Amino acid sequence: MTAPDGSRANRELIPRTLRKFLITAAVGVPTYFLTDDDGPFIGTGEPRKAWGIILTVFISAVVFVVQYLIEVDRQLETLREEVGSGLSRINEATELFGLVEESAVQADVVTQLVRNATRVDKEMPTLVQAFAQWEIARISTLLRELGEGNVIYEGEDRDWLLGLTHNTQHSLDALSLNVVDQGPSEFDGGFWTTDAGQRYLDAQRDRIREGVRIRRIFFVDSSERLGTEIFRRICKMHSEIGVQVRILTPEQLASPLGLFDFIVFDEVLSYEVTPSAPQVGEITTHTFVHTLLVLEPPRVRQRIERFKELWEMASPPA
Repeated sequence: MTAPDGSRANRELIPRTLRKFLITAAVGVPTYFLTDDDGPFIGTGEPRKAWGIILTVFISAVVFVVQYLIEVDRQLETLREEVGSGLSRINEATELFGLVEESAVQADVVTQLVRNATRVDKEMPTLVQAFAQWEIARISTLLRELGEGNVIYEGEDRDWLLGLTHNTQHSLDALSLNVVDQGPSEFDGGFWTTDAGQRYLDAQRDRIREGVRIRRIFFVDSSERLGTEIFRRICKMHSEIGVQVRILTPEQLASPLGLFDFIVFDEVLSYEVTPSAPQVGEITTHTFVHTLLVLEPPRVRQRIERFKELWEMASPPA
């Protein structure tokens, strides 16, 4: 059981005090014997003894006071270091809070993050502590990369997709390739029939109700896919919630090789996924190399212009 701080301080105080008395005695006792009747100093008789006692007490007092002053000086130096360190931390915290106030991130959200982080204490399992550290580091990296202009995630991150959709204010323009959306065969078992796909549709429905314009181009690499029941059902799912849908086929393009899956949010950010399989043609897997968030205005403008071109080429569903 851990002893209270007060008990520990008392245990430390007793040896220090005892050491002072021992040092004082080590100086005072020889002084007394040097001034007694057999000593070489301060005359003889009773006056000699009286002066010997006075001198012994005086020298002992000086030694004790000097020791006390030395300890006080050490304590003051430690206190100065602690105060300096505390003031430095306060200045750093004040500076950081000032930066948060100047940024677009709400200060109370950052405060809440810090407060919640303190709830991960050292009594928790090591795995939980490591996981918390990992998530905080991941969020920190995301914020840094957002400030730099581009964010990359190895694999596929659906949380970004849902978060961006929930916060879209004006428009969402998407080019959806069947290589990204489909499952092992046709569109059956693809993204739109998964839980993530359904939540994505729900988020789009909510934004459309708030006045957001959402357009989606389905690029289908084979005319046979156009007649499947599952593809018609997916188009209907989008149309029913208010998404403007058009269909693009290879015949409508000079070359489909330059196409890739992207979504432009509010004309300021492009969400792009790179599949591990060829972008056009038959595939047997549904995996991704990475997800990229593009914030650089020239590159976002290229996506906007590309979408406009493809939208003009595409046709409404039959």
